[in-house]
Amino acid sequence: MRPAFSSSWRAAAFAALLAVLLMMPALAGKKFLPPRQEIYSSISWQYGDFPYMDEQFFREQGNMDIVFMGASHIWAAFNTPYVQEELSKELRRPAVARTFGWTSPGYDEVYFVAQDLLQSHKVRMLVINDDYNESDEPHGLASKMFRFGDNFATLGGLPLSTKAAYYLAAVAGMPRNLLSLMRTNLPADMNATSYWETRAHAPNLASRLGTITARAGFRTNPDAEPEPFSQYTPKTDVEPSDVCIYSADTKTNFDFSTGSLPPMQLYFLRELAGLAREHKCRLVIIHSPIFDERRSTRILMPSKLPDLLGQDLQSDIAIVGIPPATLFKGMTDDQIRKLYSDLVHFNENGQNYFTSLVTPSLLKIYESQTTP
Repeated sequence: MRPAFSSSWRAAAFAALLAVLLMMPALAGKKFLPPRQEIYSSISWQYGDFPYMDEQFFREQGNMDIVFMGASHIWAAFNTPYVQEELSKELRRPAVARTFGWTSPGYDEVYFVAQDLLQSHKVRMLVINDDYNESDEPHGLASKMFRFGDNFATLGGLPLSTKAAYYLAAVAGMPRNLLSLMRTNLPADMNATSYWETRAHAPNLASRLGTITARAGFRTNPDAEPEPFSQYTPKTDVEPSDVCIYSADTKTNFDFSTGSLPPMQLYFLRELAGLAREHKCRLVIIHSPIFDERRSTRILMPSKLPDLLGQDLQSDIAIVGIPPATLFKGMTDDQIRKLYSDLVHFNENGQNYFTSLVTPSLLKIYESQTTP
């Protein structure tokens, strides 16, 4: 077999080149990185509404009242224009509500996106979902969102193996960062047809303030043929008062034993709580039920979530949900299916139904804040 290199000099040159490539994130530091908005403008709609975030984070001015942020569960859960309209009525002024969502869960991704948002905007209340990355590995977008010069200090409390995984993500992202340093990305056309308008028959995401409103029938898996979609409004006696805000009086409605929150996920959730507190932003963790939970009489949430309810955090964090059996009271399985586009995401019917019930509790939390 022929040797990989024709001479020791060539082998040494290759090793030197490889070393430089691996050291690039550290060598670049923060000075030789493009502005963070280049991250958002370079990610396509397929992975989330990052082009919309680019516009809202870096090109729009002003404060935001309520922001829904996270993976697809919360991305599809709320009718954001409805929330904005109801909050405007309460405040007697034009309110600002937005949704910023993406594919795949992970509190590290929520933290990095929230950090960028809160550095440029005052946000009164941040609403996230309780879903997390069970594998406890860096989010799939880490090579885009994590940059050594910007974010390495955030990893201080994590083990060396996790820090190494993020550093390798930064290595993978360096070519794109260097390219963006040489030429800036053009802002996306908010009126252009996006991936989700075709995939989920959703209206333009920017016109829906960032939320994805799927006009698609139920499907059992991504490759299955969806059932026909039709407008459906449940006729139940469920009231907004059935929604639970975690407290000593309502804690029996919550079940925190369904899954252990992995160490890295808990770490970033705590970091997120600290970030929100630093920016005087109320953090709300909400549970949007999946189809398989439809008969559960309790709100199923990660087992370590109450760790965030220590005495120093009780005034900063609210946990919200509604028992699925209550949410779907009196409904058959076929009727419940009409509220979902698949096993885990609400479609337009479910989004409207869930939003109408939960919004009064969110407004109550918003109005209870003492920070101006």
